[in-house]
Amino acid sequence: MKERSRISNKEVELDLIEDSKNANAWGSPIKVLPSKAQRPEWYGQVRHLELAAKFHVLSVLHRLGVEASLTYAQPDNVDIAAVRQSGEAFTIDVETLTGTSRWPVEKFRARKHHFLVCYQRKWRDPEAVPDLYIWKSEPLKAFIRREKPTSVSLKELASELDPTVAWEQFAA
Repeated sequence: MKERSRISNKEVELDLIEDSKNANAWGSPIKVLPSKAQRPEWYGQVRHLELAAKFHVLSVLHRLGVEASLTYAQPDNVDIAAVRQSGEAFTIDVETLTGTSRWPVEKFRARKHHFLVCYQRKWRDPEAVPDLYIWKSEPLKAFIRREKPTSVSLKELASELDPTVAWEQFAA
């Protein structure tokens, strides 16, 4: 088998810098024409904003000093897996609400070290700061069992269960 000669990263960098001065070393730029069709009505609604909401929550966690990762297709409503500075692990389910301040109550499994975050935002306004409500899953589940709502106002729920306490717990 013939052995290939490897060039160093520095040599690759020097070759690229040299090629940058040579217009013939590069192909024509790719141009994408603007679409003539309007975006469909569903584009940008809740389903498409879920990823943005999850990354927003991740950014807040990282600013608090929490090591956190986005999970994909995990069972039991786990969107984010994280570890506190103390080494204790926890999980988060992120619910995205647009155009409403009511959370449609869905089945979820309450367990220790699991939290639910409701991300509410005016999705057509890129400058709007989202409202984040975060609750431990166990007290939230107890509230749902007791009240039996099919949907609940976030402000009403916030008056019953303080949504700000959990942020402080994440950094602990």
